[in-house]
Amino acid sequence: MKLIKGDQTYSGTLKVVLDPRAKYSLDDRKAQFDLSMKLYRSLEHMSYATAAIQGVRDDATARTAKLGDQDPLRARLQKLAADSDALRSKIVATKEGGMITGEERLRENLTDLYGNVIYFDGRPSRTEFARTTAIGREMTDVSKTFEAWISRELGGINSALAAKQLQPIPVLVP
Repeated sequence: MKLIKGDQTYSGTLKVVLDPRAKYSLDDRKAQFDLSMKLYRSLEHMSYATAAIQGVRDDATARTAKLGDQDPLRARLQKLAADSDALRSKIVATKEGGMITGEERLRENLTDLYGNVIYFDGRPSRTEFARTTAIGREMTDVSKTFEAWISRELGGINSALAAKQLQPIPVLVP
């Protein structure tokens, strides 16, 4: 290690060790780290999914504005935007008022769990492992629903948009 202060240079070695007063073993800390990284990756996946859903919703809304009131494609795009909002509301709290509403969805549960795990140095509890599995299962279900819904709906809508010389609705890819 090298420290420079003004015109003086100090060199030495820095040894990083666990706090000797800590009562948790290396295995406990490894379990905590491993679970925190799993939760971190889940948060990344959830952020991607939310952004992809919002992108479809926003693009559907933008294309709707370019169509006449009687155009049948307009109703399909409005339904696509509404369905996107419904799917997004399974992941994130959507009520006005933010945290004071008490509304909790997958994101709120996952971030709460993540905070509990990363701010405790010891081994996570069985409940924290179980909650991780349950939230992961719910997020997988939402992701599968989104993927099936996109493959079922978006191809036909994009073909109809192309026929009207409008940009297709892309889906954000990870």
